[in-house]
Amino acid sequence: MTSEPLVVIGLGADGPATLSRQALEHIQQAGVLAGGKRHLDYFPDWNGERIVITANLDGLIARLKDSYRRVKTVVLASGDPLFFGIGRVLLEAFPREDLVFLPHVSSVQLAFARLKETWNDACVVSVHGRPIESLLPALSAKEPKIAVLTDVSNDPSAICRYMQDHGCARDYKIWVCENLGAADERISPFRETAAHSPLNIMVLLRKNAATGEVATVPLIGIPDHVLAHRLLTKREIRVLVLGYLELQAGQVVWDIGAGSGAVSIEAARLSSSLQVHAIEKDPQALAHTQENVCRFLLGNVRVVAGEAPEALADLPDPDRVFIGGSGGRLADILETVFLRIKPAGRLVLNCITLETFTSAWNWLTARKLCPEATSVQLAHAQPLGKLHSFEADRPLFIIRVGKPACV
Repeated sequence: MTSEPLVVIGLGADGPATLSRQALEHIQQAGVLAGGKRHLDYFPDWNGERIVITANLDGLIARLKDSYRRVKTVVLASGDPLFFGIGRVLLEAFPREDLVFLPHVSSVQLAFARLKETWNDACVVSVHGRPIESLLPALSAKEPKIAVLTDVSNDPSAICRYMQDHGCARDYKIWVCENLGAADERISPFRETAAHSPLNIMVLLRKNAATGEVATVPLIGIPDHVLAHRLLTKREIRVLVLGYLELQAGQVVWDIGAGSGAVSIEAARLSSSLQVHAIEKDPQALAHTQENVCRFLLGNVRVVAGEAPEALADLPDPDRVFIGGSGGRLADILETVFLRIKPAGRLVLNCITLETFTSAWNWLTARKLCPEATSVQLAHAQPLGKLHSFEADRPLFIIRVGKPACV
């Protein structure tokens, strides 16, 4: 039996040329060398047992567990094994005290160095063996710097098509960084017709204002002019509504009478784990909602065409409900909402007219619920000749009420 640890060594595309003396000594002393075929080919004169790493990671772990206690065993990996590499799998399978990691410079480090950009503020996304949708949260957040680890299926062309489909390709300068560290290294802007080495990563740099960047949008309180709209819950009211909804991650949200979807958009941006359903019957408003969903790359908003309460039938039961419009069917909608909303759920309702407010208040109190209400009237400074005055908006009444936890 040997007391040697399992040594994991990172390699660059230039092979053993830039390995440290310590790493080379581990390889020379090893009786078992595991790695991808490309990594093993760097050592044609090495004598010993070779383990070619394939997609069968369970088989690999079994062989490594069998060998490393008997004979010195070294695993070869790309770049930094602990950066989206095999290191994670090995940490799950072996005691930490039995592992030694000797990392190389990662491909992301090299890519940003070649582009002369800092990367401590970059968002790194791997679609290597993962769904291409993994890129959506970073694009939705309009991250200024994104590094994308690719694979044969999710290659530069597929990623650019995905960005185009979601309307954000024009917002980024897209670089493809191939064979980093090798003699045939190439760093180039993405071109649709170009052929790329399978050993590549992509770097997406958001364009600055001088080159046409979309204005930065705050985390909450999207300016009204940024949204496509005809029917719109105004910015200040949306902030109040979001506060009253008391959203929690993972909840199901109904936005009934969504108009142009402003409340749905704001809610969905707060957490990708929220499931938001925007229900609207007006075709033009629906088109605006869909445009806004695409504009903000929100995969967690479902746009539902139809009139409530019938359009609610196939939706999952909600934790939170916002009613921005009722189309004259408020009582029917409230009946359905309180039949379906989960215990401890919460409803927020905007009322423009006194009649709607009175109807909602009476319906809720008649059922022994305990609503709260706030009257809001915004006023904005407007020019008045050479001076300015405040021009008041129409008053709005916001009702909020919770469903008892025990029903």
